[in-house]
Formats: sequence, structure tokens, C-alpha cells
Amino acid sequence: MQLGWILLTVVVFLIVSKLISVLGQEPKGEKIRFVSDKTGDVLEMTLISEKKAGLPEKKETSGFNQDDFLIGAKMAFNAVVDAFAGGRVDTLKTFLAPRVYDSFVQAIEERKAKEQKMEFTLISFVSCKILEQSDEKNPLTVTVDFVTEQTNALRDKMGQVLEGDPIFIGKVHDVWTFQKENKSKNTWIVSATKSEAFNG
Repeated sequence: MQLGWILLTVVVFLIVSKLISVLGQEPKGEKIRFVSDKTGDVLEMTLISEKKAGLPEKKETSGFNQDDFLIGAKMAFNAVVDAFAGGRVDTLKTFLAPRVYDSFVQAIEERKAKEQKMEFTLISFVSCKILEQSDEKNPLTVTVDFVTEQTNALRDKMGQVLEGDPIFIGKVHDVWTFQKENKSKNTWIVSATKSEAFNG
């Protein structure tokens, strides 16, 4: 029994350590938000720098760590797309710039007016890379290229599939732009999105 508890403690520690390293770091600590995959609750954590945590520092440009940022970008991507499919506008407001938020909400309202339901499952990230990074301007902007495997389906009020396929796993190509005010403690937000079927 004691061995089992020790193993559980180690697993929990590793998971928490991984979650802390998301969406960039600042020496004084930065509050970031992410969404629980199971409950949809918006949680908030405060990041501490690797130097303060007593960990070896990674090479960064102007305090920006690409590996850490991409971990957070994946979490944000999954949270936003899942919230859009589920119609959870409060979650979307946490992650999206006003213009992007308004377009997502409009699509959700049109879907509700037609009594349609969207189903979405993120299977995996095939690739996730930074296309462009501007860390000297205000606001800071980072453009990320995502290729994911997903299942998508749109159903009518009777449950009949109108678009997509709830079983077929297809590749989707997205390009999202993240931004935040320079030297601020604000959460990174998504300021632009572009999505299309994957062509190779």
C-alpha cells in the first residue's frame, strides 16, 4: 500500500510540474489561465521563474521560452475549440480577443437558433510550431501553426448528422495568432484564427 501511495504522489507531482510550465514565464511570476478538460472550469495559476524555483535556466530570447509557450498554446487550442463546440461562451471570453470572441459567439448563436449540435474530439497534435514571433513590439505577438487530428460532426435536433463524421479522424490545419501587452501580467489571448482542411 505504501508503495502505491508513493507512486501516486510522484505521478501527481510530475503532472503539476508540467502544468506550471505554460505560456511563457516572467521573473516576478505571471498569472495564466487554462481550462480543465473534464469540467470546463477556468483555473488560474501563478508561474514562477526557473531561477526562483532552483531549476536550470533554459536559453530564451527576451525572456520568451518557445517550448513552454507551445505547451500552453496546445492547452489553449484544445480549450477554445472544445468550448466552441460545446457553446461555452464564458470560457471563450477568457482566451479570445473581442473581435475573435464576437465571431465565435455569432456562430454559436446561429447554431443554437437552428437547434444544431456540434461534436468535437481532439485526437492528437500532429505538429505545433511557431511561424512568426515578435517579442520586441507592443503587444507581443506569436503566430502558431497547428496540425491536429480531430473528429467533427454537426447534428440537427433529431440527432441526424448534417456535416462531418463522428467516427472519421481527419487532419485539420490551423494558424492562430496569440498576443499580450509587453511586460504585463495579462493572459495571452488569441487575436486571429484561420482553419482549413489539411492538404498535405
